[in-house]
Amino acid sequence: MFLKKNYLHRHLFLTLFWLVLWFALWIQVKQDMDTASALIHSSLIMICSISISQFLSDNILPKAIKTQKMKPFVFKAIFFVLILALLISVVDVYFIMHSQVLPEDERASLLLVQCYKSIPSSLLINGTACGIRFYQEHANIQQDHSQLQQNFLESQLKLLQDQVNPHFMFNVLNHIHILMKKNVDMADYLLLKFSDILRYQLYECNQSFVLLSRELQYLQNFISIEQMRWGDELEVKCNWSQSTEDLHIVPLMLICFVENAFKHVDRLPNQKGKISLNCTEKNGHFRFQISNSYQAYPQQASTRHSGIGLENVKKRLELQYEKNYSLTIKKHDNSFCVELTIDLNC
Repeated sequence: MFLKKNYLHRHLFLTLFWLVLWFALWIQVKQDMDTASALIHSSLIMICSISISQFLSDNILPKAIKTQKMKPFVFKAIFFVLILALLISVVDVYFIMHSQVLPEDERASLLLVQCYKSIPSSLLINGTACGIRFYQEHANIQQDHSQLQQNFLESQLKLLQDQVNPHFMFNVLNHIHILMKKNVDMADYLLLKFSDILRYQLYECNQSFVLLSRELQYLQNFISIEQMRWGDELEVKCNWSQSTEDLHIVPLMLICFVENAFKHVDRLPNQKGKISLNCTEKNGHFRFQISNSYQAYPQQASTRHSGIGLENVKKRLELQYEKNYSLTIKKHDNSFCVELTIDLNC
């Protein structure tokens, strides 16, 4: 439907352009000849102009843009400008010679003079036609680029939805199995949290945006499960604050940072690992901060907190929020910190 509408708009604009140009030419030549001759004269010139310029703009220019070979196109354009100038001069000479008697010496040079005079008109006609076509091709390229961006975002989201961490899943199920023998109520609580996580990740993230409150609930469920799994080995501090209702955010954008914090937090003997999370929103400005205790080991320093997941998040942020976000990732002597701010009003 969109392509059909774009096609109609393009041809309607071109038709209007050629009609205006034909009328302007007819008014000009009508001053020097009768109405019928002026009509034939202007119509012949328009037929030549439309044939030459549309062939140049509709066939040669798109191929040059597609192959990025603009230099050969310039030489071809010059050739077509000269061809159109010659055709216009032939029409002009024909009507001049039938309307007035010229000396023999003037007849010989008349075609050359008229051809020279017609070059600016030919250049203007071909340049305008190519300019209109170039603008349309540029708009199509922008549309295709936007569609590719949207497809990329959807594929990244689908990848995240399908990529339920099997290690996390089996650990949770195993933990539930153990709790079923020791603490049924705790096992039931853990199972509800885990089922809510799966439901959200597999079924509720099919749209480009989700409610911020639902995304935060998803993170809270994940953190609750991890806290139960690790027990006294971890000390987790969280602060959640949202002041604006009905705000939306790209789904599964934050989970990578939380997963990395639990995955890479140091759990040294006789010492608890520490994770601190501060998640606040005020007037549409969202701020996400997470840090975990971190001890750099020479053999692991280059690989910690790196991976495809983090790179995908960066790409999604850039494509979805462009200049409306900031992401800072820092390594300190004993902690690893991530800070993300997003303007959700945009």
